[in-house]
Amino acid sequence: MTGLLFRSAGDVVSRIRRERGLTDNELAKDAGLRVGNLRDIESGVPPTDEQLEALADAFDIRPEALRLAAGEFPEPLQDQLVEDPNRALNALTDAFDLDLGDTETSDDGGLPEPEFTTGLGTLYNADCRDVLPQLEDESFDLIFADPPFNLDKDYGEKNGDDLAEDEYLRWSTEWIDEAIDLLKPGGAFFLYNLPKWNVHFAHYINRRLTLKHWIAVDIKFGLPIPNRLYPSHYSLLYFIKGHQPNTFEPDRLPIDTCPHCGGEQNDYGGYKSKMNPEGVNLTDIWDDIPPVRHSKYLNRDANQLSLRLLHRVIGMATKEGDRVLDPFGGAGTTFAAAELMNREWVGTEIHDCSPIIDRFEDGLDDDRENIEEIEHELNVLFTEDALEKRMRYRDEFNFNFDDYDLSESMAGSVQQSLDSWE
Repeated sequence: MTGLLFRSAGDVVSRIRRERGLTDNELAKDAGLRVGNLRDIESGVPPTDEQLEALADAFDIRPEALRLAAGEFPEPLQDQLVEDPNRALNALTDAFDLDLGDTETSDDGGLPEPEFTTGLGTLYNADCRDVLPQLEDESFDLIFADPPFNLDKDYGEKNGDDLAEDEYLRWSTEWIDEAIDLLKPGGAFFLYNLPKWNVHFAHYINRRLTLKHWIAVDIKFGLPIPNRLYPSHYSLLYFIKGHQPNTFEPDRLPIDTCPHCGGEQNDYGGYKSKMNPEGVNLTDIWDDIPPVRHSKYLNRDANQLSLRLLHRVIGMATKEGDRVLDPFGGAGTTFAAAELMNREWVGTEIHDCSPIIDRFEDGLDDDRENIEEIEHELNVLFTEDALEKRMRYRDEFNFNFDDYDLSESMAGSVQQSLDSWE
């Protein structure tokens, strides 16, 4: 499949303007528009008929042609297209001397040689759009994608993180369509990006997959911006292919407690005795995903994902032996998590793969230790650290555990841990 070419007349205007080497100020002057109005149009605000005609006049093209380029067909032409689409296609290809017969020939190139392999995984140093078409359709249980956010970050020689909006969206639909083809029925597709982009992608992906959750990952990612609310979360889209996931097993989390005394941050009142002894339900707001800043866990200069995030996603949506795909390998966090959780994995990374390879050749020892720490604090009502603090301040704050069922934990009885501090 191919991605949608444009999403609005503003995308067309933006592309024509840039192809003609015009600034937005120059085009606004030629069209007799305020530059602010032009920027709104290029950002997706539909132009009025008068604005569109003024822009067409500035480009020296017919308004109908500008509408046509944006996918808006006059009703008589639309009727003819529906009645005889082959004739319409032939007319366009003849007019522009195009041959569309080999539009999918890129699929015939075969897979490149792997850059790195393990007993469970394969990594390709290539553009994901060249690799994904070569993989077997409906062969992956989970696809996790953390693409570049188009923030002009420096990812190396093949950067391309500063595309115009319409180009970025069009590029995104190309790899998204290929990735969806690879997902098994009942499989999970996670897309991690800024909310401003995932608004577009959620609408686009919803044509073929079912949105299960829009997850907000609470991470501060910059300094406050004047005249705007402080941006403090990323968006994680969670789609499934079909209406029922093959696997949905989210871990439970400990009660949120004060880091100093271990007291509950929320008042559970008379419901304490009714709480699940394995912890509280995971919500669609994840405020426990730390940014990766410690040198012990950093594997490259650019940003990298938290292992806690990938451990949660992989654990929730797959079982041991399932297959995981990540088209944007980055520092290899998805691959490390999949390897240590006994999932098969395939990944691509267009830039330097040495941080990923070094991470694996170092034995994944730090990642293994990190996952052990993560799993030790899952599916319990209180972490051991919280229990220790509650014991320390038990008399000062009148803490007691009589109302809670502390019988369950991943590594044994929480009650036994409590008894050891008494």
